[in-house]
Amino acid sequence: MSGKDFDTRAALVRSGRQEFLEHGFRDASLRAICKRANVTTGAFYVHFKNKEALFASIVEADLGDYLDLYDGMLARLTAKVQQANDNEVAIMEYLMDHRDLFRLLFDCSEGTRYEGFKERLIHKFEDSYQAFFEAYACVPVDHEVTKTLVQMKFAQYCSMLFGDYSKEQALQITGRLQTFTRAGLAALLHTDFGSSG
Repeated sequence: MSGKDFDTRAALVRSGRQEFLEHGFRDASLRAICKRANVTTGAFYVHFKNKEALFASIVEADLGDYLDLYDGMLARLTAKVQQANDNEVAIMEYLMDHRDLFRLLFDCSEGTRYEGFKERLIHKFEDSYQAFFEAYACVPVDHEVTKTLVQMKFAQYCSMLFGDYSKEQALQITGRLQTFTRAGLAALLHTDFGSSG
């Protein structure tokens, strides 16, 4: 691929990201994307099959990294309960470094194969938390309790992602909330989260 081809593709990706963030996938204009990138629609079709292919190219790599990070976190949870706190900080760091990715997926993906991603992610959280409770709780934890806890946690993440918080502020707040969460989980699980040793 020549330098010119790479620059055209990169310009389309930058332009597409901005157009999708401003208008969502369904209302994004291919003409506006091309105009902003300073390329013709013919040049667009050299690089992308259609508008959805452009959207996919914008979200795929970072989304894959996030899902790998999240799935790896779940695998590590079974080894040591204390790692849950470290994992949450790692997840929040990733989220704050990729705000546009999650805004695209949550709010701008209608009409793409990513539509409904937010709901699927919430279900993934529910399954993860339920597995965690089944592994560590001394008594069964009702799925409705899990569902409510996940909704609260997800609201926290969205507040950090879409609020006016710097990454440092979000991580500080996450750290403070972990103290609250740890106490609640300990009571729910009837176990001691006190020492990491």
